Amino acid sequence: AVVHLTHRSSIVSTVDTIEDRGVAMKVKRWSRTDQVFLEGLLYAAPTLVLLAVWVRVFHAVRGDALEVTGPLPDALARPAEGVIGPLSGTVTVQDPGAHVYALDLLPLLLALTVTTAAAVLLLGVARGLRAGDPFTTANARRLTSLAVLVTVGGFTVQAFHAISQDALLAAAMPGQDRTSVFEISFWFVPVGGLLFFLAEVFARGARLREDVEGLV
Repeated sequence: AVVHLTHRSSIVSTVDTIEDRGVAMKVKRWSRTDQVFLEGLLYAAPTLVLLAVWVRVFHAVRGDALEVTGPLPDALARPAEGVIGPLSGTVTVQDPGAHVYALDLLPLLLALTVTTAAAVLLLGVARGLRAGDPFTTANARRLTSLAVLVTVGGFTVQAFHAISQDALLAAAMPGQDRTSVFEISFWFVPVGGLLFFLAEVFARGARLREDVEGLV
């Protein structure tokens, strides 16, 4: 029994030493400049989207023409080597009404909401880095929420944009037969998977730390 206790004490001492050194290395490597730079990037992302929203609102207040890109009427398509397909182009809507501007602005407002929520979650993780203790259950939950947000939000924003553009084209060219084309990039699938993986890494790190503290 005496040998067992001595061996256990040695393990705890070694783990504590490694843990202390690990924390010291994190604090030393993660400087205040790094923190300010990272938080600046996270604040900049939703700010840029917000700026784009204000630009759209400014054009709407001025009553500027609205350009809509998408599939054009099938009658404009011409056969090419025996193949007929939808023709894409840009339609300029002169003197659009308020409902047209609103329909064009809604996807951007949705993108602003998703970007702001993602920035808030990442700011929470970044502040854990500043404290030298990123592997916490709170950060694991933040990364899990971010993974869900990126996966669902990435699809929803693109789908909503495609639907709104198609509706705007239908309103600009009523009575025209068109082939609706919805293009969606699935970049959010690997990004969301990577975030889920990171969330699991953070969760295991938090459990490992709790186990080490339990030994002490």
